[in-house]
Amino acid sequence: MITRLLIVFAVFVSIGSANASEKARTVDWETLIPASTPLKNPLAHLKMDRQVEIEVLANIRRAQQQGLITEVDYRYEEGIEIAHKLKTMGLDVDDLVAKYETLRQEIERRNADVVDELDGTLIRMPGYALPFEFNETAITEFLLVPYVGACIHVPPPPANQTVFVQLSQSYKTKSLYEPVWVTGRVKVKRTNRSLSFVDGNAPIEAGYTLEDVSIEPYKQ
Repeated sequence: MITRLLIVFAVFVSIGSANASEKARTVDWETLIPASTPLKNPLAHLKMDRQVEIEVLANIRRAQQQGLITEVDYRYEEGIEIAHKLKTMGLDVDDLVAKYETLRQEIERRNADVVDELDGTLIRMPGYALPFEFNETAITEFLLVPYVGACIHVPPPPANQTVFVQLSQSYKTKSLYEPVWVTGRVKVKRTNRSLSFVDGNAPIEAGYTLEDVSIEPYKQ
């Protein structure tokens, strides 16, 4: 009986030593994006002004289909004017809008795509800490984002460039977008959270979660 207990104890010691010696893999933001072939811009043959007009028209038509724009909306008239202008230039407006929509949908799909192989990996990565609410107190969770201004001053990063972080111990942030290094274990799962702003809240989706995280100020 004593021999069996010693064997079990030795196994636990061995496992504990292996976990303690596990080294975190240092990654950058590119690591979170699955490999893919480059996208081709179907509007590349057009001047930039025409490309912008096709994009605006596509957005207007999509909003119409979703019931967000009616015939009394000024954007409805704007769409008619853009389509008429492009048609008088000899452009196949419907075809160009359809090609733009195909490209947009593929970009959205890729932005949501994650690297499943990272699941369970112990990693270390840099980024900017964005608390869900900033009141100069210790936090236990936040979003890790790749650039300053993400989610507040500029559109949020794609889901595969947003990491939801859960700390092992609370951390007192000094400012919004504090540059940090975080070390933790990846879970490849989607997390939807609400980020507080001065004038309201906004939903943010993260494609990854880091758990049991340690954090330190960023140093190169």
